[in-house]
Amino acid sequence: MRVGVDAACWSNKRGYGRFTRGLLNAFLQSNTKHELVFFVDSQTAGDGDLPSNVRTVVVNTGDRPTDAASASDSRSIKDLLAMTKSVAGQSLDAFFFPSVYTYFPAITTGKIILGVHDVIAEDYPDLVFPDKKHRRLWALKGWLAHKQANYIMTVSEHAKKGIVRHFGHNQDRVFVIDEAPDPVFTTLALDKVDRSVLSRFGLTVDSRFLIYIGGINPHKNLPMLVQSLSEIRTKPGMQDVKLVVVGDLKDGFTPGVSELKSKIAELHQDDAVIFTGFVKDEEVIHLLNVAQALVLPSMAEGFGLPAVEGAACGIPIIATQNSPLPDLLRDGGIFIDPNSVTELTGALSVMLGDSIRRDEMARVATAKAQQLTWQRSASQMDMMLSTVAGKS
Repeated sequence: MRVGVDAACWSNKRGYGRFTRGLLNAFLQSNTKHELVFFVDSQTAGDGDLPSNVRTVVVNTGDRPTDAASASDSRSIKDLLAMTKSVAGQSLDAFFFPSVYTYFPAITTGKIILGVHDVIAEDYPDLVFPDKKHRRLWALKGWLAHKQANYIMTVSEHAKKGIVRHFGHNQDRVFVIDEAPDPVFTTLALDKVDRSVLSRFGLTVDSRFLIYIGGINPHKNLPMLVQSLSEIRTKPGMQDVKLVVVGDLKDGFTPGVSELKSKIAELHQDDAVIFTGFVKDEEVIHLLNVAQALVLPSMAEGFGLPAVEGAACGIPIIATQNSPLPDLLRDGGIFIDPNSVTELTGALSVMLGDSIRRDEMARVATAKAQQLTWQRSASQMDMMLSTVAGKS
């Protein structure tokens, strides 16, 4: 098959960008049956990190699509039409959008495969979009994208159930391709941990801290995490515990920063919460390897890749039940009701106060994470394309 790919999210730092790079890099290394053609905006092409072993069609655009498609912005009609025209002139058997975020109307005789990583925007629109205008724009884009799509790709059986529930797709036309931790996420011996990375954030290898990695969106439920942190720090021997928040505070999808900082100030936890900003993977692994646990208390996750990356670095997980993580990392963490401060506080107490149980969960989590690889995901993509090629 000759497959067009929307590669506009290639350079994006968030989960769907990581998924696109991890999956397609692995697929390009192993694929022998299908020809890929990348369609990419001029801004992303200018970053210079696209793979060299794939044909690329560069489209002149006014804005980077992943910025313009953020929760508080929208893409211009001119840019959307430019992407549409670029595909219309190509002979393709299929066109693959790794993420609906950068969807545009694709005029092609090929079958369209739409990547939908979750239904968080549908389940929690008030938490994802800042106003009615952007909620309506998202609903319109979603309606058109799902109407045009012949097949859906998603990242977990959990997400698949939500997609079928919301959009009514036949289950046999929804494919699951797992996410996976990049090879850089691995356990390190204590003497291999880079102390200079820790010291940049006021930490040492002996510091007791919890870590969160991801966007600072309202649906990530971070104010509740700060609430639990403040309660834990009142307990004997827990006053030194800190929370490290790793994520780009200027990202277009992060309208929850002000609310989070207000909660920190309200609970007098300014000395307990460390904002690192964006940290490269090669550095964040040193934080992960010495953290007590990674905490992902989101209202929902389609996959929850940061939790799997943390597990790959040898730490246990506290994560939302409303995700595939209770299955992916079973017995490798504590999975909580995202509406329950009591459950979250109890989970923090276990991770910080019961080293035997914590170490056992860490061992299991690491073993589970090691089962997920991008090579496996590439095989799932190959099977998806072969199935699409054989269907009407």
